[in-house]
Amino acid sequence: MITSGSVVSLRVEREFMRARQFCLVAVLAIGLSACGSSADRVPSDSSSKGPAENGRPERVPHDPPESFTARGAVALPPEAMAGRTNLLGDVRDLAVALHRTSAYVASADRMQTVDLTTGKVVAVARPRAESLGEDDDATAPLVSADGSLVVTPFVTRQPGAGTQSPSMELEVVATMPETGKTAWRTSLKIPQAWAQRDNSTPEAHVVGFAGGNVIVTVYTGYNAATAGIGIATHQVRWTTQNIRTRAVTAEAAVGVDILGGFGPDQLVGVDPATGKEKWRTEENIGDSIVESAGPSLVRVRGYAGDGGTRFDQLLKPGTGKVQADVPEGLDNLSCPFDQAKTLVCTSQNRLVALDSTSGKELWRLEDDQADGRFAPDVTASWHGRIYAQASSTTAVALDARTGKDRPAGLDVAPVLVNEYQGLFLVGRELLAYPTRG
Repeated sequence: MITSGSVVSLRVEREFMRARQFCLVAVLAIGLSACGSSADRVPSDSSSKGPAENGRPERVPHDPPESFTARGAVALPPEAMAGRTNLLGDVRDLAVALHRTSAYVASADRMQTVDLTTGKVVAVARPRAESLGEDDDATAPLVSADGSLVVTPFVTRQPGAGTQSPSMELEVVATMPETGKTAWRTSLKIPQAWAQRDNSTPEAHVVGFAGGNVIVTVYTGYNAATAGIGIATHQVRWTTQNIRTRAVTAEAAVGVDILGGFGPDQLVGVDPATGKEKWRTEENIGDSIVESAGPSLVRVRGYAGDGGTRFDQLLKPGTGKVQADVPEGLDNLSCPFDQAKTLVCTSQNRLVALDSTSGKELWRLEDDQADGRFAPDVTASWHGRIYAQASSTTAVALDARTGKDRPAGLDVAPVLVNEYQGLFLVGRELLAYPTRG
């Protein structure tokens, strides 16, 4: 963390970093080198980057990791980065999941299981039918809490036959961790009427595991459906039409009933075991947003139907009752769960931590604070640690519960983390660096 110099100089340095990232991405896109090479963003011990020698090396877990090493780093498949950066070089919506020393990389037509100790792709799972969409339409696979399954959704096209028109299906493929072998697969038909109302490719998510089911959702701008697939039976146990689900806990699958897709809409909670409705709010104006907020809460925001009053709340998923209002100033901030106890709300100039059980604000950092601290650019959070970029050459780690700085030891921050490795954007590659403390 930078500890000297004025707030103005810090802001200038941060703006320089963002401008430099923009230049780097633009140059890479046109094949020039005026902004310098991607090595500029590689930590100092990166000379040994590449697959480990002498077979599969042992890895020591660190939970949470304090720092990372480029020694023994491996590159993920190029599909991991397909269309996943913006003009400033920031990573968005990776379709990648981590579990132990494996990465699961989804693209439109496949899911690759990658051994992150060697960099080898050990298995590739594909849908049976022709996949639809581009690689950047893919969403992340989801690993079950017990680590026994990795589930990936694919939107596919079924060819027509005779007088039967072509149709779309959601194919859900479950694979075994580490080996990548297919355990089972299930398909759900997407109604023909969807294509008549909206010619866009549906987006699909594996939302969670609860009630003995894996909960999946598929939707377009004007259509939606959610289904519960039995983990033991591999069969569709229930479906709900018009509901776009984005959060699952043991108590409920929570989503938005789009009520025909033209507004208004309603927030709904259903039993994850049966799909039966547990609660429903009054109608809202439309475009309500539901976000996962850990195992105890769910975040909902939008405009209420009574005059368009803005709401941004944390609800108890089993009842739909309000646990807390999201603090002021966080309307446009995403607040991902750190998989422990904290919601980490971040933007370019603000960082706020909320308790994931009570919704209480724990601390915040903002630019121009009297004590000279500022909000760094957060890249990831996991198990009580927040990882961020303080400048173009300084990465920091913060304690998620207190906001205090922790040692970092790198000049670039990870974009995804678990106890064995962090994923780092270096140039146009996504590299896995082992943890080291």
